[in-house]
Amino acid sequence: MNTRQKAASTGHPAVRERILRAFSDKARRSGIRSVVMSELASEMRMSPNTLYRHFRSKKELVAALVERWARDAGASDAGIVEVESSRGAIDGMTRWAEAWAGSVARYAPAFWEDLRRDYPEAFAIFRKELRRWKELGAAQLRPHLLPDVHPEVALALLELILTRVSDPRFSDELDATRRESIRTAIGIWARGALRNRGELAVVP
Repeated sequence: MNTRQKAASTGHPAVRERILRAFSDKARRSGIRSVVMSELASEMRMSPNTLYRHFRSKKELVAALVERWARDAGASDAGIVEVESSRGAIDGMTRWAEAWAGSVARYAPAFWEDLRRDYPEAFAIFRKELRRWKELGAAQLRPHLLPDVHPEVALALLELILTRVSDPRFSDELDATRRESIRTAIGIWARGALRNRGELAVVP
């Protein structure tokens, strides 16, 4: 494909950005299924043909949105650093979990459910990013686990905890903030899994 053909197939960057932003605003609030492409085009005062010149299908639009989400989520990697103590590990893990939960919570549960059910290729992008984050978090915590704790079991348990408390519905059901839920859950896990537990008496 030459440069001119490629430009024609991808559309003008400014228009693509406007479409992506409008699609994101609708899909993240009510789910992907709630967005009808012809209605989106009408709301943007363009014809469906114009919209499809920039994104050839809803599937392509969903993939672009998830790729953007992954880039934004990756910007939080700065909070994951090498640490020398359990206290530093738990602080880093808490920042990591809050950043991850925040990036997920910007989209309604219906969005993620639609993504998993209807768009497996785009959902694979989400899963890849989640796996990368887990690996970074595990690398940070592994050196600080208690010697009598099975590392894979401890990290798998932490994954289950974070998956649950990262869901906005969990905190809503308990009338707690997401920050309170995450910090409490990580603090309890840390007391049973990490060395130098005396340092963990208070979760900031």
